[in-house]
Formats: sequence, structure tokens, C-alpha cells
Amino acid sequence: MAKLTKEGVKRQSRLFVVNLLRAAVVAAVIWFIFGNLDWYAPTLALKPDVGVLGSHTDFLVEAEDKDSGLRDLRVAVQQDGQEKEILARTFPAPALWGFGSKGSRITMIELPFTLDAKALGLKEGKATLAIQAHDYSWRNHFQGRLATLTREVELDLVPLKVTFLGVSHLLKPGGSGLILYRLNKPAKVSGVVVGDHLYRGFPNPGGKAEECVVLFPVPQEGSGSATVDLVARPAVGAAEARQRLALSLKPRKWRSDRLDLSDNFLRQVAADFSSANPGDFLAAYLKVNRELRKENHERVRQVCADSQPQPLWSGAFQRFLGKPMARFGDRRTYMYQGKVVDQQVHLGEDLASLEHSPVTAGNRGVVVLAEPLGIYGQTVILDHGLGVFSMYSHLSQIDVKAGDQVDKGGVLGRTGATGLAGGDHLHFAMMLQGEFVDPVEWWDSHWLKDQVEGLWVKEEAPTPAAKAQGKPAKGKSKARKGQKR
Repeated sequence: MAKLTKEGVKRQSRLFVVNLLRAAVVAAVIWFIFGNLDWYAPTLALKPDVGVLGSHTDFLVEAEDKDSGLRDLRVAVQQDGQEKEILARTFPAPALWGFGSKGSRITMIELPFTLDAKALGLKEGKATLAIQAHDYSWRNHFQGRLATLTREVELDLVPLKVTFLGVSHLLKPGGSGLILYRLNKPAKVSGVVVGDHLYRGFPNPGGKAEECVVLFPVPQEGSGSATVDLVARPAVGAAEARQRLALSLKPRKWRSDRLDLSDNFLRQVAADFSSANPGDFLAAYLKVNRELRKENHERVRQVCADSQPQPLWSGAFQRFLGKPMARFGDRRTYMYQGKVVDQQVHLGEDLASLEHSPVTAGNRGVVVLAEPLGIYGQTVILDHGLGVFSMYSHLSQIDVKAGDQVDKGGVLGRTGATGLAGGDHLHFAMMLQGEFVDPVEWWDSHWLKDQVEGLWVKEEAPTPAAKAQGKPAKGKSKARKGQKR
């Protein structure tokens, strides 16, 4: 093998250096190109995450691109094929597309904006928020990577209005009433406020789509009149629609009942309710009769918080065939050794028959509770729709479970003396969204037809039982026949 001359060595050295420079240039070009092609698109986020917007809604858009940096950001709203620009920003390019100070790149930004529906010429209904951002990569013919974010929204721009149409004309303290009203648009929630509690309305089972009905408990304490508020709350904003109604009530006098507590009964209560104080029989009884009673009533309200949106019942409720013992609304005074130790209001009808008699459903419904319930013992509660519930207590056995659908007359269990009961009987109660009302009305087919079902057949003018305070309701029509009996 011939030896390389000195000149040949120099040529090879120069060739090596040239090739090395060529490789470095190629590597630099490849690095430069791939570095500016960028591997990740920008990321976008929009806050708050709301789906219903009012006339003015504030947003914050967050954009981030940690590679080549953000090129631009645009926010627009689309409705009925038209697009309106809300926000547009362009950001400075980094020096030589990547060379120079990295601090010159905008890699993350937060921009607030307001969607002003009126200024943009938007109308009530569906719309789409569209956000897009480019980065400074060489992708897409040097236009950069594109990130998009869209959100479907509902524009709620028309003020909510509630119009009173009618009310049950025969209202008694402790009884049930129904109000018929109209909404000009769907509301987040609507109904009637009695005291400090809102009783939710439901779509009118026999009327137009915009009509609603609400069954509500008439306050037990009243001297011929009561005031309630018909309300509707929008999906956004705090401007609720409200109309005050003055109700005319029939006079009512409650019965008084005196119960003498024996030592044997107190001893039995202390034994049955182990959570009470067994050392002091009277103290144990009072704790059960007061504190546990309140807990049980709160449990009833929770169980009755949700109801079927349509009436499940058919006709009047069937009455259990038994002798009436205690009545709804009885003002009970509890005596021990000649002294008054407690006072409570009885919130159902006590009916006594043969021991362990079959207890049947007063009407068609769905079982929402079938378990022990403190002072009420073994209890079954049925949902009959529109916020109407019935309760069967002190049972010796339960033959249904939660979720069961039962027909009118279907067997629920058998009478007993469980809970705070002095003997075998059925405690029957009716509730409206968890508030106890007089069951006697619901046994009356004429009352049910005239005061409840007859009211929602079609729109009518306000009945004499209530007067709207403020502006009169619009769109009144003639009252139906057969409203008095």
C-alpha cells in the first residue's frame, strides 16, 4: 500500500474539515427546521364553566404554548350562521423564529372579556362561543399550529315573568291549596313561598306548556287570611319574578286533647328507644317526643324533596276502615302526675281497627320509604306525584320496599304499635313536599275535583280566594263553571 504524500494528507484533512462543516450545517438546518416546526399545539381554557348566559357575562380565556410561543388569539360568538368578534390579539414574534432571547416569546397569557349580548346584536336562544389560537411554529405553511375551543351556550335575555291565573277557592288552615300560574319562559325553579319555604311548581298536567301548578300547605295558624309569594327564578342572575297573593281562609277551630302519661308507658318508651336516657323515664320520654320527633320530620322532608312531575293518583284517596281516635291538628297536652310536661300538634289521622289489620295504599304511587322512622315506628311513604305524599305508620310489618310501584288498594303492611304508639292502630298522614296537611280533604272526591284537578283543566281568571297585590295578571279568561259546591 502506497504511503500518502504530505500533500495528500493535507487534502484529506481539508476534506474531513469540509465534511465536518457540511454535517454541522446540515444538523443546524435540521435543528432549525424541526425546532420551528414545533411538536405541540397551543392549549386553551375558558372560565367560568357556565352554559347559560345573561345580557352581560364576564369570562377569562387562558392560552399557553411553551414551544414557539403564541402568535394570536381570537374569541367570537356564532348565532344563526353569523359570527361576531369579541376579542382579537396578536403577539410579537420571537427573534429569528427561535433564535435570540427566549423571553421575547409569549408562552402563556390570561385575557378577560365580556360577552355583551345587546351590543353584539344577539338574541335569546342558543349560541356558540368559538376561541382559536395560533403559535409561531412553521407548521401549516408557516401559519403555525391551530388550537380551537368551542362552547355551546344558551342566551337568557328576556326578563322572566310570572302571571297568576287561579287558586283553590276553599282554603282552610292546615289544608291544601293549588295555584295555577303562567311563565313567559322556562325558569330554573318556580312555585310559591309560604313562610320561608319554597314549594316547587310542576308543569300543568291538563294545560298549556307554559302553565304550571303548585300544591302548597295552608298555614295552620291564621285568622281568615294568609299571604304567600308566587315566585319564578331565572337560570342566570338574581332578578326573580315575584307576585304577592292575599289568600282568604275559612275559619277553623282546632281540637284540644289531653294525654296522661303513666309510669308503665314511660318505662316502656325508655326501653324501646335505647338512645334516650334510661335512667330518667320522663326525661327519656320528653327527649323522644321533642328531639326525635323533629329529626323524624326532617327526615320526612328529605324523603319528600323529589316527586314525580305528573299526578299518579286516580280519584280520591281511600280511607282505612277504622275508628277515628286522634285527628289532624289536635293540640295535645301531655300530663304527668297532674302537671303539664309537654305540648305537641298531631299531624295525621289515627285509625284503629282489628289488631294487625292489612294496610292498603290510599292511591297509586311509588314507595319512597319503607323502614323504621323513630316515633312513627315501621313506616311506608308513597309518592303520588306533583309533591303529594302519603304516610302509613306504627306498622307491625312492611310488605313493600323503596322503588315499588303500588296501585290503589295494594297491601303495604299491617297495623301495629311500633314507635311511640300506645296501642295497635294506623297513623295516616298526607304531605305536600314534606309538609303535613289535613288528610280528610284528600279522602273527599268532591274537594279533589273542585279544588285541585278542576283548576288545572284550562286557564281561568283568579278566583275570589286570592287577590294579586300589585299589577293585575294579564291574559285573563272566563272562569270555569262548577267552582263552588
